[in-house]
Amino acid sequence: MQWTYLVETYLTQRRQLGYSLQSEGRALCSFALFAEQENAPVLTISLASRWANQAPSGSSIAIARRFSILRPFSRYVYAMGFRAVILPTKFNGPTHRRLAPFIFSEKDIIQLMRAAENLAPIGGLRAASMQTLMGLLASSGLRPGEAVRLQNTAVDLDHQELSVLQSKGWRQRIVPLSMSTVKALRHYVAIRDCAIANNKHGAFFLLDDGRAMDIGSADYAFKVLRKQQGFEQAIPRRSPRLYDFRHSFVCHRILAWYQAGENVNRLLPILSRYLGHKKVSDTYWYMSVIPELMACVSQRFADFLNIDNERGES
Repeated sequence: MQWTYLVETYLTQRRQLGYSLQSEGRALCSFALFAEQENAPVLTISLASRWANQAPSGSSIAIARRFSILRPFSRYVYAMGFRAVILPTKFNGPTHRRLAPFIFSEKDIIQLMRAAENLAPIGGLRAASMQTLMGLLASSGLRPGEAVRLQNTAVDLDHQELSVLQSKGWRQRIVPLSMSTVKALRHYVAIRDCAIANNKHGAFFLLDDGRAMDIGSADYAFKVLRKQQGFEQAIPRRSPRLYDFRHSFVCHRILAWYQAGENVNRLLPILSRYLGHKKVSDTYWYMSVIPELMACVSQRFADFLNIDNERGES
């Protein structure tokens, strides 16, 4: 069986349909190499399991996730007329788990953004890029990967919006921006263009050497800030991530609606679309219990009970 050829053909066809399959592609290429080393003539559950169990972390989640990546590929191999078993779903258990997010307060966000000014090299573009990136994540709820991949052509400050291309679940979505966010982005553009006269990559966020910022460099810089500012042990068993800015955005947005007396249930579908979700249920994943939000919900429920009691008495 020419596993490498099958994987490359599969990835080409899927990508022509608009799927990026970056991490999945790397995993499938790894599987193809493994299957060829095993001289495997058939795609079987045993072959898939042996490869899945080589997940670097060795965790049950990682093993299940590797196995699940092979399932659509197994359907493709079977449809192409080769000998293959269509791999079962949830064979190794759940492929995801919800890690408890860290909800950044406004004070936390300001503290981290100010601390970014001291990132090495002092006064360099890296500091401004990280400061602006965190501010954008906190004010827009973008996924960190979406933010670092932004191109200049996707950021329209005149119309106060940006375009997220190859968004998860959508090929493109438009994200409106607040005036304060636009002002901060304009300030960053002025600093960036002064530091880097020739932006060869067309990327919005740049590093001091002119390279586009990627998620790896952003994560590393955030880890430095997190450790310096004492956020390292903020959550049991793990530390806050850049992705927690997205969770924080959702919680603060819902809290603001409750405090303003808005109908949150009516507005949730709007928030869901803004975040790039196709289902409102996906947005619930980002909702976390924080004291301020619970106080608003409790008060809303108490008001409801009082109204109901008054109706009963009348």
